[in-house]
Amino acid sequence: MRVRLLTALLAVSVLGIAGCASLQKPQWPWSKTAAADPEKEIDRQLGDDAESEVISSEYTPSSNDAGWDYFKGENVKKRWKKMIGRGPNETIARKALAEADALFREGKYKEAIAKYKVTVDRWPDSVIEEDAMWQLAESYFFTDQYPKAEDQYDELVKKYANTKYLDRIAQRQFVIAQYWIAIDQKTHLPVIVPNLFDRSRPLFDTRGRALKAYDHVRINDPRGPLADDSVMAAANAHFLDRQWLDADYFYGLLRSEYPDSDFLLQAHLLGLQSKLRAYQGAGYEGGVLEEAEILADQVMVQFPDQLGKEEEDRVQKTRAEIAAQQALRHWQRAEFYSKGKHYSSARIYYAMIAQDYPKTQLAQQAREKYVAIKDKDDVSDDPFPLLTRVLNPDSLKEAELDAMAEAETQIARQDESGIAPPRF
Repeated sequence: MRVRLLTALLAVSVLGIAGCASLQKPQWPWSKTAAADPEKEIDRQLGDDAESEVISSEYTPSSNDAGWDYFKGENVKKRWKKMIGRGPNETIARKALAEADALFREGKYKEAIAKYKVTVDRWPDSVIEEDAMWQLAESYFFTDQYPKAEDQYDELVKKYANTKYLDRIAQRQFVIAQYWIAIDQKTHLPVIVPNLFDRSRPLFDTRGRALKAYDHVRINDPRGPLADDSVMAAANAHFLDRQWLDADYFYGLLRSEYPDSDFLLQAHLLGLQSKLRAYQGAGYEGGVLEEAEILADQVMVQFPDQLGKEEEDRVQKTRAEIAAQQALRHWQRAEFYSKGKHYSSARIYYAMIAQDYPKTQLAQQAREKYVAIKDKDDVSDDPFPLLTRVLNPDSLKEAELDAMAEAETQIARQDESGIAPPRF
């Protein structure tokens, strides 16, 4: 009886050892006993899923799947797909691509979408995947699923920056952006109300997605034939929506980045209008007004033969309006200093109006004001000037620096060294 029991236990032990031998112990990424031969390691990883007898040269084992990268989500996902039989397989990918292309040629785009997804999933990082991603985006496009199509086009460029489909991708994204902008301008779609019925439009913010698509055209192919078109289209969209600062930015981007564009003159004219309309008045910062003054002079110098009579009159009228606004800014400052009896500062601004903007309505009044306070001394804000000279002699230097700052604009205009902006 004991002999039989011992024999049975021995048989069970032998079978257990054989079974354990058939189950290979998993190799940790940092293990020194990992396979040294890459080809053998590839064969071991593919296992029964390797239906193709020849491994494509496009397949390369992951070199990042080591150390802590072993636990990254992407690597975990790859191991999980292999575990369930969906690992990289060129044969299955090529078969799915051929079936998808056949369906695409027959106009069965919905059925082709599923096949293209299988191709992308089963043979990543390859020419096969690149072709499948393009065809997948095209299938979305021809089924009027423009948001998915635009996302797929952009994903393709991100993964394959030098893809052979770059020109056609730019064309598709540009057309989609135009469609969305036209829909938004016609219906004024609300931003936060979700779109639950029309699959040709994004779920939210149709206009914002259109502007983003224009950006994709420019960023993905900055020297392509549609790059300047996309910048101009985005600028015009902002201009029509009265977003003057955004419009001014894109018009300026076209002028600086695409000097050979066919839209260069329009970018100058519309940029000039954007700057002038973005100006909020004499009580606000006037940098944009000074930029408009320079841009108006550039238009007259750079495009003397391209401006029509109507456009030239409009630019001249804009220059006069800019001069009037600049004179008003100086007038308000001069009046402020004059009322406070700081006549030296007031005289500077009155003189600037008379000298720089002599054709404005305020020029003659500025001359009269200047003559009226010509001989007046500034009031002292220091009740004890002798004591100040002893205790705080630096205050005199500070006052001198303040006066120099007030006259900085006038000094810059009289500078002929070439550093200051030229006067026209």
